[in-house]
Amino acid sequence: MTNSKSDGNTRDLENTIKRMSEVSAQILKAGSDGDEVAVRIGVDQLRQLRSDLHAVDKKYRAFFDTRPDKERAQISEMLALYDKSADFCQAWTQRYREIAPVKILLELPDGPGGVIDMTLPMVWDWRTDIVAFSDRSNRRMVESMLSRGQKRAIVYCTELVEENLRVEGATYIDSAGDINNYFASLMTPGQLIIFDKIIDSIDETDDEKQEVYDELIKKIETAYERALVNRNTVRAFGNMWLSQGVENLPFIAQQPSFMHLASIINNLPFVIISPGPSLDKNIKYLKRIKNKAILLAPAQSVKALQKESIVPDIVMIADPCDLLYMLDGVDMTEVKAILIGVSCHPEVYRRYKEKIISFNVNGPIDRWISDVFNDHHPLGACGSVSSMAFLLAGQMRCDPIILVGQDLAFADGKQYSKGSVDGEVTVEFDEAAKTFNYSKVNPEFDELMKSVAGEYYGGGICTLPGYYGGTVNSKYDYVMFHDEFERIASGMKELAKPSKLLNCTEGGAFIEGFEHIPLISAIEDLEKSEASDLDRNEIFNQVYKSVDKRDRLTRIHKVLTETQSSLKVSLALATDCHALALKVEKARTTKEQLSEREHELMRELKKSNFISIAIQKEISNIIRMNASATTLKQNLDISKQLYQLVLREIKKLQPYVLNSLKEVKKLITEYNLQNKTNKI
Repeated sequence: MTNSKSDGNTRDLENTIKRMSEVSAQILKAGSDGDEVAVRIGVDQLRQLRSDLHAVDKKYRAFFDTRPDKERAQISEMLALYDKSADFCQAWTQRYREIAPVKILLELPDGPGGVIDMTLPMVWDWRTDIVAFSDRSNRRMVESMLSRGQKRAIVYCTELVEENLRVEGATYIDSAGDINNYFASLMTPGQLIIFDKIIDSIDETDDEKQEVYDELIKKIETAYERALVNRNTVRAFGNMWLSQGVENLPFIAQQPSFMHLASIINNLPFVIISPGPSLDKNIKYLKRIKNKAILLAPAQSVKALQKESIVPDIVMIADPCDLLYMLDGVDMTEVKAILIGVSCHPEVYRRYKEKIISFNVNGPIDRWISDVFNDHHPLGACGSVSSMAFLLAGQMRCDPIILVGQDLAFADGKQYSKGSVDGEVTVEFDEAAKTFNYSKVNPEFDELMKSVAGEYYGGGICTLPGYYGGTVNSKYDYVMFHDEFERIASGMKELAKPSKLLNCTEGGAFIEGFEHIPLISAIEDLEKSEASDLDRNEIFNQVYKSVDKRDRLTRIHKVLTETQSSLKVSLALATDCHALALKVEKARTTKEQLSEREHELMRELKKSNFISIAIQKEISNIIRMNASATTLKQNLDISKQLYQLVLREIKKLQPYVLNSLKEVKKLITEYNLQNKTNKI
């Protein structure tokens, strides 16, 4: 049935269907023989195969529609066998459901296995999907799940479990920090099942302790949702972040980064001015606070401030897309700094190169740039520029930290302040369907939203607790941002000397961990304080003077030189591997020679994570296909696909690296001419 002209993806699809048919036949035979062990093995294999089938890109699923009648008849026959086994599998997995409660089943010899049979979805990836148990869960359940091939299993605990009491192979977590770190480490999170939520196997727990478990479950679900968003964002923008980060290096080398800013303005009062609709209520009062606090505004808020003759000290940009339209026509002369992500759009760096202060937006993805400068402030990714600003303010120990315009909700058909750059955008609700859409959008907003969310970028309506009580209408990404604010605030409360956190939005959502007071009250408190007025010029002069340009240029030159060398070697190795794979197919060389060369390529690629960031989804797909390959030819086809991907990405990245290296060399020459006694 194999077609010589089909590529690795269609062959993978064909092999998956064929394997599903074979496993289905084995299940039916084992069932008729009464072999429970063999049925379970087959059902678990079918779960994985179904997951593999779901992972195949939709464009390849139509391949068989174009095949000759004989091939389609063979496929139909295989699918019919699969359908027949599916009915049996459904009945078999639920065989214990009506016999006894789960608590009693778990006491039986095969109880844990039977409970897993009836609970686990029929589409399951044993490698990437995640199961969560609690320290109250039946230990044999955890052991049974791991024995069946589960790779990602966590046990959440209300208190530390001694090492000798843990189930080997499971990850034990007992704090919010552990939960966040675990999910942040997953580049490819799959499904999540929390067993305590879906089976009644837990003895009664006192209300106070149950609240602790419920809170841990909520944190797990939130961290998991964040991991999914990060995964999807990396897949969508990873290539852009990487190329733009490399392109920005010459600018980053000459200017301060967040660690320089943090060392100068720590402990100062800090105001984050977001563009929510409530900003219209109290924006006028911000003039009075100008000499008492550092004012930071996301780019979306700047035009609203300009209309009130208010100049923020810092304008912040975290999005990698081109947001320059938000600053067009704005007088930026008095703005002291543009706080910008290292992977943001290069045009922003070019326009404001003398005001740039760079920071790590995307956690592990941007970390390679932080590592270049030995910057100890690499940050975890936040979903919004405002929650990221709050995280930064917390790291700088600013006190107090004041939120303005941080609605996280709709108000009177608006998502943004009327004075902001997108203030004319209107939100229209369908109360019956619980959805919303946008109207009166400007071309720039429309283009930006489509680049992030696709052609139709409305969404579902949800609610958050209101600033003044009750609830307010919001949207799902705002709920995630709301959780980020509360999570960061909770962490800050644990500090020896926590900062005062003030939500002065006067509308929108209530944010746990903040004191909710009018902005004018916060301003009056600052005016009563004994602190001297801030000398902004002196503060930011110190920030810019603290940069060791010689050191930063030296470090950037070194990393770009090494990267260029590594890419060149990787290009040659990938080319050799591809040629060797063709020779192995024709029996002109051995598989061992190819494997040796491939190991060299993998070692070279591991010297940096550039390629893996750029093609994360494709690499995951190749790993999945390789796991299901059954012949040498299939392995070789998949390997060639990997080599071609590597070659493609290297050729795309090399110009950025070469151009930045050329620019840095030019900057070093200029520096040496100006500093003859302190040359690089």
